[in-house]
Amino acid sequence: MRDPAAKGLGALLGDSVRHAADLVGGEFELLRRETDGNIRAILGLVAAFGTASLLVLAALMLFVVFLVKGLGALLGSEVAGALVVGGPFALAALVLLVLGMRRMSRENLAPRRFERQVARDARMATRPRD
Repeated sequence: MRDPAAKGLGALLGDSVRHAADLVGGEFELLRRETDGNIRAILGLVAAFGTASLLVLAALMLFVVFLVKGLGALLGSEVAGALVVGGPFALAALVLLVLGMRRMSRENLAPRRFERQVARDARMATRPRD
């Protein structure tokens, strides 16, 4: 007779599958908890970075207004101060616009790597075999 404490192969396999399923379920639960914590941390950092960016932008705008008012007082006209301060910004915007338009031209957007790869494949397929 068999000892009741001795398990058969089927019972051992069933136990191992059950324990493996429990282990995988626990790992997924741990992953979910860690992911939730990471997402909260990332959202907090994004909110802080966004707030800091807005504050820096507001400070820069106030500095530009200060420059316009200061130069306006020195030159005797706020219009002249605005032109002196705004001129470099307008020039930089124009240069960036021209560069952006060049980079977005049709010939720059064409898939050059794809064309080269197709040409290389065509040469390989049509070359004579030695």
